[in-house]
Amino acid sequence: MTHVSETGSSLEEINDRLYDQGATDGLPIIPPTEERVEEMLQGTDRPRDEVITTLGNRDDPITVEKLATNAVMAGCTPIHLPVLVAGIEALGDPWSNSIQFSVSTGSWAYLWLINGPVRDMLNVQCGTGAFGPGFRANRVIGRALGLAYKNTTRIHPGVKDMATVGSPFKYSLVAGENEELNPWEPLHVTEGYDEDESTITLGGPNSFIVWSPYENDAQHVLEGMVYHTDLEMFGRHYADHQGTIVYALNPYNAEELAEAGLTKREVKEYICDNSHTNIHKFARGALRDAAFESHDDEKVTPLQVPQISDPEYIRVVTIGGGGRFNATIGRSIGGPVTRKIEFPDNWEELLDTYRIEPNWVKDAEYYD
Repeated sequence: MTHVSETGSSLEEINDRLYDQGATDGLPIIPPTEERVEEMLQGTDRPRDEVITTLGNRDDPITVEKLATNAVMAGCTPIHLPVLVAGIEALGDPWSNSIQFSVSTGSWAYLWLINGPVRDMLNVQCGTGAFGPGFRANRVIGRALGLAYKNTTRIHPGVKDMATVGSPFKYSLVAGENEELNPWEPLHVTEGYDEDESTITLGGPNSFIVWSPYENDAQHVLEGMVYHTDLEMFGRHYADHQGTIVYALNPYNAEELAEAGLTKREVKEYICDNSHTNIHKFARGALRDAAFESHDDEKVTPLQVPQISDPEYIRVVTIGGGGRFNATIGRSIGGPVTRKIEFPDNWEELLDTYRIEPNWVKDAEYYD
């Protein structure tokens, strides 16, 4: 992906040309002119030719400049670039298994969870409608990372990206954790980072189930978490990866669990202990073998095996605003991988120049 010149070309002509080359995600893009890419590079202190990481099964290198070019196309500004650098580092981590959820026949997506002070700096939505449309940071960050992966590894639907039915979440599943209304430690602290550090976490799920508890108390919230975990959302090591599940709880239901005296760890343990499923539902090759792996020495086969074998395969985050709806997101076949976001020396200056808090957000009392 190289710079383009707007000289003698209309916006429509540039978009058509880049689409014809397979460089877009199907939506209109901002032309990545040399001037716009140069402006974008203000968002990092790294040299423009520095290789951040390699992506895909051919270890294609992605440089800072190539990432900045895709960031321009996605509609980012320089203050988004530090988040994108950390996100690309997560995609390049072998533990993320990003190549599989990018090209598999399964309908996998990129899940991005953002934590720490950067949420407020960039107006990353964590409350009402966090996974929905309308918030620039949530939308352009996911889009830029998807474009950067696609254009670096040169994958297209039906050409390397073989998702049978595809996923509408391929570049849109981005939210911040509502740390202010979270009764437990936030995700990045659970993953080993300091609370005042900013991070981005990557997973590769293929399902997004929205549900509400039958009653708003701790017992029914826990039952809802168990009941709304589809059989495909198993949590265990499987073949060459592990399956993990993210439970995105609204602040009210999370608080009800905490008021009942439950820690985040105890919530995960409850889900594991109550996830036992009839073994015949696991009648699929390697998956069935994985379910049996802890019973190899037994004389007879158990009829019930845990769908989630250990709390390590679960992540619990608080996301959303007023209301009683939650989401179960999974099974992820990669990571999760968390990376720290590093800011350039001119960060405060960049925020003064590019940060926008739209009036409709300021006027919305239901924002959180």
